[in-house]
Amino acid sequence: MDRYTLSAESLLGRRAFSVPDGAALEVTGVDASNFAAVKAKILHILGDAPCVLCGATRSLSEVESAEGTLYFPAEDFLDKKRFGFYDLIYIIHRLRDEDGCEWDKAQTHESIRSNAVEEAYELVEAINNHDLENMREETGDVLLQGAFHAVIAEGNGEYDVADVVSDLCAKLIFRHPHVFGSVKANNAEEALAAWEKAKMAEKKQKTITEKMTHVADTLPQSMRAYKVQKYAAQVGFDFATAEEASRKIEEERREFLEADAAHAEEEGGDLLFAAINTLRKRKVDPEMALMRANGKFIRRFSAVERIAAERGIDIKTAGLDVLESIYQEVKREE
Repeated sequence: MDRYTLSAESLLGRRAFSVPDGAALEVTGVDASNFAAVKAKILHILGDAPCVLCGATRSLSEVESAEGTLYFPAEDFLDKKRFGFYDLIYIIHRLRDEDGCEWDKAQTHESIRSNAVEEAYELVEAINNHDLENMREETGDVLLQGAFHAVIAEGNGEYDVADVVSDLCAKLIFRHPHVFGSVKANNAEEALAAWEKAKMAEKKQKTITEKMTHVADTLPQSMRAYKVQKYAAQVGFDFATAEEASRKIEEERREFLEADAAHAEEEGGDLLFAAINTLRKRKVDPEMALMRANGKFIRRFSAVERIAAERGIDIKTAGLDVLESIYQEVKREE
């Protein structure tokens, strides 16, 4: 059996730690001064695992003090109380084994690509709701999508999870020269500037246009517009204030209303682009703003329907003036 041995000092000094798959854990140098901290960290990593101390095996929660070495035998996979990242990778591999899950075995990069978008939006919703329990679950679902693609890629001979994690770490180090290098950044703005400069060097981008064209066209277009506008602003191609930017909305509104059918879509896009630009000048995320506006409208319209029903009003025939009057009533009550 593989045995992973490290000192109590090393265990406590590590920010992230997991036991290699199928290995036993041995922690040396435990004493009265560090036992409580070691116990807490092991409980977080392994759960209430069996602990061998002086030849006797007990659950870690039952051990009140220890001197010397704590030994935790490797557990059967399904008996584990806590799991690590590579347990996740093992599970996905197991699901895609010949005798695994028929659905998981059938998946490809293309067949599950929409799941990544769906799970990301569900995480965003949990964040907006300040729902920590759901955030924890949805964070796992987002992580699953990346891990699933890595396992699929390994099966295809394309890349594996070690490549993904290594590339990610290398990118984070390279893009933070103000942390891992000699660049100085005294505030968030300077840190972002250092990140952007490093990113351009990494991508071998020399112009703002190259940065713009690198923005994924699969993004929601309000997000894409926001990013493109930010890149233009980096070289001064920007309105000075939100007030100035808002004047463009009026110009585009007139052009949209005057456009013929062949040009209405184009002018409508310009109108939306101008509105997003104005929001950006106030540091408002257009996607989040529109999401909240949708939710607010649905909530208020639901109240309009309820009030109309209570008053015996048929909303299908009531007309705009009546419905608008109720809507304003709902708005005032909010």
